[in-house]
Amino acid sequence: MYHRLVHPALRRISPLLCALLCGGTLSQVALATPVDAAPDLAPRQTLVKGNGAEPESLDPALVRSGFPGEVILVDLFEGLVSENGEGKIVPAQAMRWEQSPDGLEWRFFLRPNLHWSNGTPLKAEDFVYAWRRLLDPALASPSAGLMLATGINNAASIYAGALDLDSLGVVAEGDQILKVTLERPAPYFLQLISQRPFVPVPRQVIAEFGKGWTQPAHLVSNGAYRLTSWVMNERLEAERNPAYWDNGHTRIDRVTYLPLASQHAERLRYEAGEIQLTNRVAQDYYARIKATAPERLWGLPLLGTYLYSFNMNKPELQDVRVRQALSMVIDRQLLTDKVSAQGELPSWRLLPDMPGYTATTPELANASQDIRSAMAVKLLKEAGIDETHPLRLTLIYNSSENHKRMALAVASMWKPLGVEVELRNMEWNAYQLAKNSGDFMVARSFLFGDYVEPSAMLNALRCLDPQNESGYCNPHYDQLLEQAAATLDEQRRNHLYQQAERLIEQDVPVIPLYHYNQMRLVDPQLRGLPSSNLKGAIATKDLYFVTPSGAK
Repeated sequence: MYHRLVHPALRRISPLLCALLCGGTLSQVALATPVDAAPDLAPRQTLVKGNGAEPESLDPALVRSGFPGEVILVDLFEGLVSENGEGKIVPAQAMRWEQSPDGLEWRFFLRPNLHWSNGTPLKAEDFVYAWRRLLDPALASPSAGLMLATGINNAASIYAGALDLDSLGVVAEGDQILKVTLERPAPYFLQLISQRPFVPVPRQVIAEFGKGWTQPAHLVSNGAYRLTSWVMNERLEAERNPAYWDNGHTRIDRVTYLPLASQHAERLRYEAGEIQLTNRVAQDYYARIKATAPERLWGLPLLGTYLYSFNMNKPELQDVRVRQALSMVIDRQLLTDKVSAQGELPSWRLLPDMPGYTATTPELANASQDIRSAMAVKLLKEAGIDETHPLRLTLIYNSSENHKRMALAVASMWKPLGVEVELRNMEWNAYQLAKNSGDFMVARSFLFGDYVEPSAMLNALRCLDPQNESGYCNPHYDQLLEQAAATLDEQRRNHLYQQAERLIEQDVPVIPLYHYNQMRLVDPQLRGLPSSNLKGAIATKDLYFVTPSGAK
């Protein structure tokens, strides 16, 4: 016997009627206004977005959360379920799902007549192939850790090389049913599989074109949009996918993504009317626009932390006293007030608060900056570092006015300790390569949660996690997270997470500086932006433009 889990709107109609109306779910009809009936819909529905940087890839298995490629993948691909603008799980490629009473078996029922953008039928087997592919050592997906977090049967053994890929607990029962078997119940399973790595990918296309399958001439997708053009370091363009199951409720006809690392260049194009949704807002411009035209600003808190990452394989940084001192002396409040200055919350902890969990707060957070600075001097002196025996560091950051300002400010805070810092500005791909290969000492970095649960961020600092760029490895930390993953009691699980947080505070593999806000410049006529989604994903299919007379 299975518990049937469906969107609330589906419980009010028969499955047959649901399938006839909308391919399996009435929720989309209830929540989306048909194009023809949308009030004051503008005649021109084209959107230009700032993308921040060139996407590192458009292969869903190779793009990490929070990276430039993810912004585009949200539009090109869709998984079994997705998160709406309120951060709630809703049906997507699956119209409904069932769970066994013990929580170990799930069945997902695909919508009838799903198709890829080239018209080929999309089947449950496409999900099986894609999920196995995440664990394929030949691909080396940075999202393999997400698959391990699901607890799907045999995933860990496959990742360790003990079993073949076809042993993964995911099977197709015919063309429209996907069965998933877990080793342990995962209370956040739906949140996990709503993320981009769990979308299907076209096996035959990948087999034919290999790494070139993501080029515009070859890329086949299943989302609301299909890629039409990719001019490196200039623009990517996509158009509505007529094969998408809910194309009838998509309003934006074409979307363009501009990989603009310069916030100044992005702002100029926004002011010229060439961009309707920017990637970021420059700090000086934010203050001015907030005072003069607040309707042009849009932002929400994010499940993410801006941080500096230590390379713990470098001899200069292996003494924990050095890392502790470098963290203590940074005045986070000053940084968020004067440098980032867009309403971010300064932080001494890796995790922000989230529904169901209150993160730990280190005692140092309540001390004055003078006390913290004095402690830092003492620790460095004990480690043999002072003005006559300086510590020489290199700090890398990706091209951005805000990152440069932050690096200059942090370097100035370290200088009185006898720390000499060389700043290196790098374009996005070179910056990522340096971090991934360990070719850095200190790096401007970030960590985002793929799902709203503490493990989504804490897992990234496990010994062998693909996202662990610092080289940090504490077996006790890993053990705490393993115990938490096997604990159904929420209170007990949160206690284990808090213990893990305290180890991070003690060992300092990273320096948390603040929790992110998503802040963008928007066209005042743009509608449909998320209202409370901590993940920050903006799906173009939910957006539309109204005429100036319809703008409020």
